Amino acid sequence: ALDGKREKAQKYYEKTLEIDPDNVAALNNLANILLDQGKEDEALKYLKYTTQMHPDYAEAWINLGLINEEANKVDEAMKCYDIAKDLDPGSAALWHNRGYALRRQNKFREAIVDYDTSLRIRPLHINTLMDKAFAHMSILEVDEADRCYDEILKIEPNHAEALGDKGTVQFARGNY
Repeated sequence: ALDGKREKAQKYYEKTLEIDPDNVAALNNLANILLDQGKEDEALKYLKYTTQMHPDYAEAWINLGLINEEANKVDEAMKCYDIAKDLDPGSAALWHNRGYALRRQNKFREAIVDYDTSLRIRPLHINTLMDKAFAHMSILEVDEADRCYDEILKIEPNHAEALGDKGTVQFARGNY
């Protein structure tokens, strides 16, 4: 059902762009749909155009950062995130994605700071809590990771990954 809705949305965005080729929301949202479809090259084309035509549109910079990150161009991703940070420092997605890019560079403490910023903006976001817990575990901060898993399990008591990771925490503490 979701694919049908995306396809319908895609047609509306394409029609919008036929009428108004510089419509920033249509450009950005069409790029998101193309990303979801695995069409990174097409999405990249739209996002580059969007950032050229609307350099003050933070969401396009965040999405461009995400594409670069997925292509293992982490330095390029960070440049995009830094531009977005100057434009919209209140974007939770920006701080989450930036944290993930830092984590991929093994900059775990910096990643945790960005995850905390994201969580101040969008509290109790499970994906951010999971990524933050992973960063804590990577630097052997087991108690901090455990607190993240506890928060997740308060939100979603049957979250399988968090439950499994709580087991890893117990194992790391020697509680087996």
